[in-house]
Formats: sequence, structure tokens, C-alpha cells
Amino acid sequence: MIGGTTEDQEKARRLLTQIVNSLSVKMEIGAPMASAYLLGNPDHYTSHRFKPVYWKTYVNEVLKDWIDINDLDENL
Repeated sequence: MIGGTTEDQEKARRLLTQIVNSLSVKMEIGAPMASAYLLGNPDHYTSHRFKPVYWKTYVNEVLKDWIDINDLDENL
């Protein structure tokens, strides 16, 4: 709380602590995870960078060229 008294700042700190504690109980996450979220820290760290794979596009492309078993039966 900017510009407030020390007592107001302490009340605000206690209120935030109560909010974090109640959220962590109901969401079943720990205090370190809740504080990391509030501070904007990532929930995990990795040494790799991953690229998204658009699976549906890949499947549609494969199915487009896939020979349908029913088409084979009709052509015989």
C-alpha cells in the first residue's frame, strides 16, 4: 500500500497472506507454488525450447492421401 501508515501496510500484508493461504488450501497447491504464481515466476524450468506441433493438421494431411479400405473393395 503506497503512502499508507505502517499499520495499514501490515493489515494489507496480513490480508494478502490470508488470501494466499486460503487459495493454496482450496486449490491444493503449496505456498511456494502460490507465491511463484503471484510473483510471475514460471512453474517449471527447462533447458530446452519446444516448438508446437499442430497434430490435427498432420493427421488431416495423412488422411488426405490415405487409401480407404472401402475404396479398395469397390475397385476390385
